Amino acid sequence: MAASPITTLIFDVDDTLYDVGNGFTVHRNNSAPRMMVEKYKFPSEEAAQKVKAEYFSKYHSTAKALKVAQDEGKFPEDAPEVKTEDIATFWAEKLDYTMLGPPKTALHDELSKCNCTLVAFSNGPRKYVKRALETMGLFDLFGEERLYAVDDVMPHCKPEKEAFEKILKNIGNPKPETCVMVEDSMKNIRGAKALGMKTVLIRGSSENGRILKDDKPNSEDPAVDCSMASIEEFFTMLPGLLDTNPVFDPVVADK
Repeated sequence: MAASPITTLIFDVDDTLYDVGNGFTVHRNNSAPRMMVEKYKFPSEEAAQKVKAEYFSKYHSTAKALKVAQDEGKFPEDAPEVKTEDIATFWAEKLDYTMLGPPKTALHDELSKCNCTLVAFSNGPRKYVKRALETMGLFDLFGEERLYAVDDVMPHCKPEKEAFEKILKNIGNPKPETCVMVEDSMKNIRGAKALGMKTVLIRGSSENGRILKDDKPNSEDPAVDCSMASIEEFFTMLPGLLDTNPVFDPVVADK
């Protein structure tokens, strides 16, 4: 792969900026049925989980999954309307963010030296994503203006073309080929590649905790330009991104 000029790095958050094996994703997703009982009047967590699992597998976003499930009549009739901000508040207040570990000081320092525009783009709700980034000590790299959550792209979400296009428009319409999408999800990797972006797959240290087993990382997929076990390898595998004029030139060109 020839070195390509890069202007923009777009990072997924969950299972990308932290490792899937640390248990936080399972903790977060296991909280959803409890929220559905408390907030949306499901009779039991088992009933809630059945609906949540069916729709999450389709949309890879709890907020969109629950919204569509309600629209399709899968919620109790007297349930209040699903609102992204309600899910965000529940997660921001109820989850154990210490599971994310200590602040990622080394990663922060490396990213702060990069001359690219840094963007965070998550299928999670904004208030939750901000809390996660703050806990990891990375929020200031993006700020409010370059943090994009499902709130910002609904009714779409990754991997839909419209979601990616809205983010690109909001950050000044960089050419897709000058952007790098950093992801753990194959669906989202393929969506970004279809638009012409470069792609980096974060495989994770293990499959323990991965929610969507049919979306597990595949380094051999033709949509993957570079693959690594963890985000901590990012600049080791892609040192050209620290050049004065950043370039995408993976150390291991064959992925």
